[in-house]
Amino acid sequence: MYGQFSLISRLISPAFSWSHSGANGRSRIGTGTWGVRVHQDFNGLPSLNMLSDDILVDHIFDYLMVEDILCLRMVNRLFYNLTHHGIIWKRFLRRIGPNVPALPPSQHYSPNFLTSFEAERLVIRAITVHKNWILPNPPAASYLPVQAHRHILSMVVLPGGKYLVASACNLAKTHYSLVVYVLDHRICGIVPLAETPVRGKAYNICAKYMNVEGTPSIVIGYIRRKTLKSHQSTNSIDPSIYNSYLNNPRCQIDAPMPLEYVATCLQISLDALDALGNPILVPGSQEFFDFAASQPPPFRFLGHLRSDSELRNVDLGEVDGVPNMVVAKMPETIVMKELTFDGAISTFKCAREITLSQQEQPICNFRLLPLQGQILVVRSTNRPRLAPSNPSPGGPPIIPDVMFTVAMFPTPDPGDTEAGEFNPLSIASFYGKDIEDFQISDPHVSNDQGRNFLPPPINIFYRNESGGRICHMIISPTPRESAPEAFRSTGKPHYAITNLRSNMMHRLSFKNDESRTVCRTFVIPGCLRSLFYSIPRDNRSDTLSVRNFSGHLLSKGGDDAYSIMRRETLQNILRNVPKHRESMLGQFDLPSYILDHIRDGVTAIAWDEGTGRIFYSKPHETMLHILDMAQTPLETISGQRHPIPLEDERMLDL
Repeated sequence: MYGQFSLISRLISPAFSWSHSGANGRSRIGTGTWGVRVHQDFNGLPSLNMLSDDILVDHIFDYLMVEDILCLRMVNRLFYNLTHHGIIWKRFLRRIGPNVPALPPSQHYSPNFLTSFEAERLVIRAITVHKNWILPNPPAASYLPVQAHRHILSMVVLPGGKYLVASACNLAKTHYSLVVYVLDHRICGIVPLAETPVRGKAYNICAKYMNVEGTPSIVIGYIRRKTLKSHQSTNSIDPSIYNSYLNNPRCQIDAPMPLEYVATCLQISLDALDALGNPILVPGSQEFFDFAASQPPPFRFLGHLRSDSELRNVDLGEVDGVPNMVVAKMPETIVMKELTFDGAISTFKCAREITLSQQEQPICNFRLLPLQGQILVVRSTNRPRLAPSNPSPGGPPIIPDVMFTVAMFPTPDPGDTEAGEFNPLSIASFYGKDIEDFQISDPHVSNDQGRNFLPPPINIFYRNESGGRICHMIISPTPRESAPEAFRSTGKPHYAITNLRSNMMHRLSFKNDESRTVCRTFVIPGCLRSLFYSIPRDNRSDTLSVRNFSGHLLSKGGDDAYSIMRRETLQNILRNVPKHRESMLGQFDLPSYILDHIRDGVTAIAWDEGTGRIFYSKPHETMLHILDMAQTPLETISGQRHPIPLEDERMLDL
């Protein structure tokens, strides 16, 4: 992947030159281990080596930055061991706040149980992904293909990059399933831990960490299509083949037969995943399979919704401590279902924007804001426009102007199935041409994070001009002093439509020989780092010929409030934090073999902004490919760091 000390050379300009000596050279390193050092008689000049480990780790090292710790690690065995101590890296974790990749809310990843290696990996990831992302042309630190054992059709990564949920099938596409992968397994790296069959392809997957009846879990929501029983026959077309390529509710392709839509929600406890991911059990071994067979089924059914109308855009969240699934029922209805034993269902219709109230205004996307008790909804409609009386033959098609609205609606009372029409609490209207594919970032703010740090903004992206341009809108959190009283006292984030502003428009094209390919661009939104990827505009298949990836910044030079806050928290542990690039978009600097690989066709793409990893799958194979934008320390399958200059089992307990 990369050299043993290339990580250090990326972070600092080392003041020391030190290389790992093997077993034959250990005696040449001057300082002994902890046990040997206790019995040494220091008769020479005063030295740091004379101080106890507690004084060094708890007091002296507390004044050092990450660069200092990494330099100190290269001095001798003593400092190599001490600078791996978990206390040091957990202190760094506390200081960098929201820069730390989110962790699963399980005991395994709690601060008391977090290993020193995992703490160090989180810190180094946060630093290197930041330094890499703000470069004019971010390079990939590493590329890794792994065996997924299934053909992946779509996937999402849980915040923090510890688990990935995939909609998968066999290569013949006769059996569909949902698979949960652990991404940082000590022995095998990426391992499928749990799988459940699905009656058809799972679309619009949403996965979040939630607390279900007191159990920390991953909750998975998805939608599948099925042919109505009255129209099923031996010659029925598989409803799983339809692809919402443009993601435009105003331009849907009608199915040749009526379809039924089913939104389903599943739970898998984090304790079950921690047990299956225990590195003591080697994945694929008979011991692993015997243990898995002795456990109860990991997946639990929480509930579902059925409709003859199209269901889109699943979202999940805990409203007043109760887990909920929210679904858009086309064209203009929001359905909420509590994921409890009673499973109360509530619905409401979004009131239309008054100037075009006679026209249907279908929902393009939405985002549940559970801490706020509101739903952010984006809708669009075609504005009526008179066609010219004598259109020119062969002229360009007339594209009607599009009006879209961004509105905030209240969540309905549980069980209120006759809530009727809800007027928006606030609304903003915009106009454009050929608008499609609205994507909304998930702020996923925890209750305590909003109190201590500036909450992240909500980013809204959409395409226009036949997909050739990406437009960005941003909703910043309301300043604490200006927020409603309920939010000032609790510290919860508050988002308002009055904070909405249009940020920038981006057009991407890529050189192809001596010409430039006109592209249609897609976005995987993030709170701070959003991923862009583009395909040729004439590509209409499920196999996307990705030209390249690009990284998006919130503002030019990173001068917005949220980027400044994230950068300043990194300055708590770094001597030098580089400046952001001036341009908001930075096209990746990828080697030619990677570019050829993605241009040959990609089936699914997922992005985790916290760890800086891109996951993609290709057609007609069962591999999962990972582009890592960050660097991390290495670990052996026994849990030892690599390289390690002495054999000391106590290193495993750090």
